[in-house]
Amino acid sequence: MELSAQQWMGVLLLTWYFAVGFGITVAYHRVLTHRSANLRKPLLYALVLAALPAGPPAEWVGNHRLHHTDSDGPNDPHSPLNDGFWYAHCGWYLGIRNRGLCLVYALGGPLRYIVDMFLRPMSPGGHDALAKDVLDDRFLRFLSTRFGFLIGSSFQMLPFLLAYHLMAWDGVIIAWVASVLYYNAGDAVNSVGHLWGKQDFDGAGEARNNRFVALVSLGEGWHAGHHAFPRSARHGLLKGQVDLSYLLLRIFASVGLASDLYLPGDEAISQRRHR
Repeated sequence: MELSAQQWMGVLLLTWYFAVGFGITVAYHRVLTHRSANLRKPLLYALVLAALPAGPPAEWVGNHRLHHTDSDGPNDPHSPLNDGFWYAHCGWYLGIRNRGLCLVYALGGPLRYIVDMFLRPMSPGGHDALAKDVLDDRFLRFLSTRFGFLIGSSFQMLPFLLAYHLMAWDGVIIAWVASVLYYNAGDAVNSVGHLWGKQDFDGAGEARNNRFVALVSLGEGWHAGHHAFPRSARHGLLKGQVDLSYLLLRIFASVGLASDLYLPGDEAISQRRHR
């Protein structure tokens, strides 16, 4: 059965969503930032290229490590408790505190990406000191520079070119809306994930487990579990908490593409449960 243009568009959007999403949640977050697992280098590099809409790898890792050193404290780069919802949601990327500008940026889609290319902090500079291990890798160091980020980002044109091929300008508009949704699904972890949801663990600060955010962010919304056990490859630590990013790591491990998945013990999880 031959697929229609609309059906192919659906396949494109899902593929794009999972590629960028897993690039961020698996490669940037769990592997590079927290060293929760190891990936074969070709797979790691492919996922990092897919994750570039979230920013250059060294800057992303450094920012996130800073977040964990003082979560919701004065040195947290994106705390909704200290700086308000919109700054934590997306304004912090460029230091924007005006709510209206934050909203425009949140809805920017591909234009937001272009702005990021030229205005977001990149290596050398930024949080290089907190991501020295990332910068030790020549390919990741290259992608963390402004020139390397620009070159690597050329791959992100492909979804829009394919969308235009499938449905002309209607396809481009659909891809634009999809990119807005993709961006904000990730941004919600920093904003919604520290304001609304269940605090299932002691020692997780203000981080919350939010089922909706977990769904749209491929498991990242189990944020209380993550803050309680930052190095855990699995964020959904409790019964019924589906974590697609961890499931993907398990699949990679089963075929020899991932190794050394770290998980806290059942006793440690039980001891940290919020009573």
